[in-house]
This record gives sequence, C-alpha cells and structure tokens, in this order.
Amino acid sequence: MGIDLILVGVLLVALISGRVPMAGAFLAFILAVLLLERVPSRTVLESLGEPTLVAVLCLVVFSSVLGRLTWLRRLLFSRKPASEGAIRRRFLGMATLVSAVMPNTAVVGALMGPAARNPRIAPRQLLLPLSYVALAGGMITHFGTSANLMTVGQAARAGVEIGFMDFVLAGSVTAFAVYLAVLVAAPRLMRAPKGNEAARLPELFHVEARVIDASPLVGRSLAENHLRSLGHFYVAELIRGDALLSPVRPDEILQSGDVLIFVGDVRFLDELMAIPGLGVMEEVRQRSGLQVHHAVVAQDSALVGLTLKSSNFRAAFSASVFAIRRGDERLSGKLGEVELKAGDLLAIAGGSDFFAHPEVQSNFHLIARDGTPTTALSPREAIIATVMFGLFVVLAIFELTEFALLTLLLVGGAMAFGLLNGRDFRALFPFDLMMALWGSLVLARLVTQAGLDGVVAGMVVDVFGVAGNLATLAVIFVLAWLLTELLSNVAAAVTALPIALQFASLTGLPPEAAAVMAAFGASASFLVPYGYQTHLMVMSPGNYRFSDFLKLGSVVLVVYGLASVVSLWVLSGPLHWWG
Repeated sequence: MGIDLILVGVLLVALISGRVPMAGAFLAFILAVLLLERVPSRTVLESLGEPTLVAVLCLVVFSSVLGRLTWLRRLLFSRKPASEGAIRRRFLGMATLVSAVMPNTAVVGALMGPAARNPRIAPRQLLLPLSYVALAGGMITHFGTSANLMTVGQAARAGVEIGFMDFVLAGSVTAFAVYLAVLVAAPRLMRAPKGNEAARLPELFHVEARVIDASPLVGRSLAENHLRSLGHFYVAELIRGDALLSPVRPDEILQSGDVLIFVGDVRFLDELMAIPGLGVMEEVRQRSGLQVHHAVVAQDSALVGLTLKSSNFRAAFSASVFAIRRGDERLSGKLGEVELKAGDLLAIAGGSDFFAHPEVQSNFHLIARDGTPTTALSPREAIIATVMFGLFVVLAIFELTEFALLTLLLVGGAMAFGLLNGRDFRALFPFDLMMALWGSLVLARLVTQAGLDGVVAGMVVDVFGVAGNLATLAVIFVLAWLLTELLSNVAAAVTALPIALQFASLTGLPPEAAAVMAAFGASASFLVPYGYQTHLMVMSPGNYRFSDFLKLGSVVLVVYGLASVVSLWVLSGPLHWWG
C-alpha cells in the first residue's frame, strides 16, 4: 500500500503543478503501474477498451457535427427585439435542456460564438453562465457528461446498476437551481471591470442574402419580417431581377428570389444565418469542414479590376466570398458583380488548406480576425444529423441498446452520410482525453485493489462520526468535489466511486445514491477556470479573470451542492427511491 500511495501522490502533484501535460502525467502513471506490477497488465490493457471510455470518445468526435447545426444558433438570436433579461432566460434555459442530451462541450462550442457576438447583451453576461448551466444540465441524464458515463460503467462493474431514472429527478432539481442562481447572480457579479467598457469598433461588411423558395419571409414586408430591427445589420438594397431598389421601404413585400444586401458587422453574421428562409452562405453550407478566412486584395493582385463572377473566384481558389468591406465606402449591387480594388477586405469560406493554395499568396494578404462565424451544415445534413441524434437519445434513455454500441453507430452513421470524413476523424480524435480516461480507470483499479477506498471511508466515519443518509451524502459530495478540483471530473468520479460505495456499506446508504452522488460531486467544478474544459473555452472570449470564477462560481457551487445533496437525500430517505 505504501508504493500505491506514492504513485497516487506523485500523480496528484504532477497534475496540480500544471508543469506536466495531463496526457503525459497519466501515461507516466500507467507505465509506472505496469513496471511495478501494481495492477495486472491484462487489467490495465483491458481498461483501454472499456465500453464507457469508447462511448465518451465517440461522443466527443460527434460533438463537432452537433456544433454546426443551424437550429442551435436560433436558440440565441431572434429578429424580435428582446430585453437582456429575456435573452438570458431563453438562452440559458435552452442551453440547460440541450445539455441534458448533448455533450456539454458541444453545447458550449456551438453557442459561445453566437453568445459572444450577441448584439444586445455583453459576452461577459452570457459565456460563463453558459458554461455553468451546461455543466449542471448534463447531470439530468446518465450520459449528459463523461463523468456520469464513467460512473455508470464503473458502478455496473461493482454490481450497482444505475441509469436514466436515477439521474433525472435529482439532476433536474439541481440544474433548475443553478439556472435560477446564474439568472440572479450573473447580472450583478459579471459586470465589466472599470476601464474595459469600451466596445470594439464595428467592421462593416456588405453581405448578400437570398430569399429562398418557400421561405416564410415571402409575401410579408421587411417590417413584418422584423428585418428592420436587427441588432447589427440593416438592409441597404434589394435586388429583384435586374432592378435595384435603394433605399428599401419598410412596407416592401418580399418575393422568392429577392437578393437583400445587408450592411453590418460581420462578427454578428449568426444573426442573419438564424433567420429562417434567408439564404446566407448557401453555397458554402453545401460543403462541410470549411473555415472563415479574412484576406486583403493585394496591390498587384490579378483580381484588381475584376468581379468575383468574371474572375471565376470559386473555381480558381476553391473558396467562396460571402462578404466584402471597402473601408467606409458604401458598395452597391450583388457581391459577385462588385469590381474589386486593391485593399478590399474579403471574408472567405474555404478549406483548411486555403493558405496553401498556390494563387493565394500572390493575390492576397491574409490576416487573422477573431469572432468569425463557423460554417453550418447544409439543410440536408442538418436533418440527417438531427434525426440520427434524436434516435440515439431515445434509444439511450430507454436503454434499448448497449450505450457504447450506440455511440459507435452514431459516429459510423456520421461518416457514412458524409457529416464526417477520415480527415475530420483524425483531426478531432481526442488523444489527450483518451489518455486521461485510461489513466483514470487505472487509478480507480489501483485504489480498489490496494484497499485505499475502505481505509479512507473507515477513517472518515470513525473520525467525524458520519451517520445517516444526509451526512453520508454530504461527505461523498465534498470528497468528490475536492478530487475534481485536483484532477479531471472523470478521474474524480472513478476515484471517488469506490470510496462512496464503501461509505454506503458502512452507513446503510443505498449504493445507487452513493454512486450518483459521486458523479454529482465530480462535476462540481465551478471555482477555477482550469477545472473544466468548457470554462477554459469561454475564458478568453468573455475576458474573464480568475476572480470572476471565484465570485460567480462560489454562488453556483453552494446552490449546486445543496440542491444535489438534499434531492438525493429525499430520494434515498423519505421517498425510498432505492428501497
């Protein structure tokens, strides 16, 4: 046991120090366990094929597809003016619900861009609350977070079966409590620091959009379609056939095929892309895996004096221009018919190899721009992805098929229908996460085999006199929370689980409640930005400081802890849910 304690201690020090990459620390730990023969090599290698590990990896890969669904953008943007409070309630409420069935990293990844570019509310007011409610929302289902998945799998190995219904009641109460907490606390605690109130100057581009066939916009005026009340765009011109209307009257009735020329800040392009029936970047949406680039037309570019149409830009560069900016000058007409000049700034959607195109360097000066929108799935791809994931959720909730097999079928279907290709899979495969998950499983095996779980549980019960379901649940929560602040949430869950089950055997708490409590505690990472992946994702776009996490996170942690402990106590005690 002394050697095992040293191995665990060294791993903790390496992870806490931050000087060793997480994947490297866990790999070194696994090798040490193998070389010292602390756990049989067969057991260590079999852990790499653990079904829950495979399921987590598959969901992470598929999350890139979910992040490109257009309807997710519509959770945030609305053409109708709304107050900041209404935006918060709608956006955070929908994010909470969606996180119950989608990986929270996918939810945050899909919504953080639109949230950061919302024209009516500051990013600081939405991004960190988004990360918190996504984390809490994931506790509603047994597959909502990777920690939940790993807890369910490891509990089953110990003979404790938990599933959807064991999470949904306590998870719903906890997620709703966190939702209310951030609605009340965030507006007060997430105000911009003094001196940071200055807004970025808008980058006014001319963007072309077409009213598609069977669009709900047809037959209604601009005013009726709320196109006169957009946050960061206005309709400059309307092109109907060969006729150009400028200015466009509010009572102008839209027809199918009308081309609208918008002028506005391209950082907020999601606002236009969320309007049903308005085709923005439609040609781009037909191709997956595209990225947004910004390029200035060079002085000696062959494009100077030509239009996008006459230069056959799409074929020449394997990319599409969806917006043009020429200083403060107002452009007129369709983008494809604008005669390009040196210095024009183009917003271009192209593949990741756009920079390597032989004609790019001689014609453009490429520049970096933050806050550009990502390309979305085509309507056909979005329908396929939504149907596939909806079927997956139904089968997972009712446990009609083995979960790991479901996730493999999900990724396989995405590749079969062209939503992912081999290059995407290789680029998206989370090797670091795989090493962390594998190492966490080996750590759990070591803790159990060495009897450390029984020792820790016995000491706590004897020293603190823990008795009764409420006290036991509170101790399990605190233990898992402390571990998750030191380790990852998955490592905390699989490490705390055997100790939690020992607590249950000593105090009479139902083992199912102990296992679920370990999962809740392992996901209670709210205080530090590096405690959870989604916190790091929103830190820079929201311009957050460490103190911001402490201020809002402490409120959320208290609410989350009380709600989860009390709800599980009611289920395990008065309601005898597992009785």
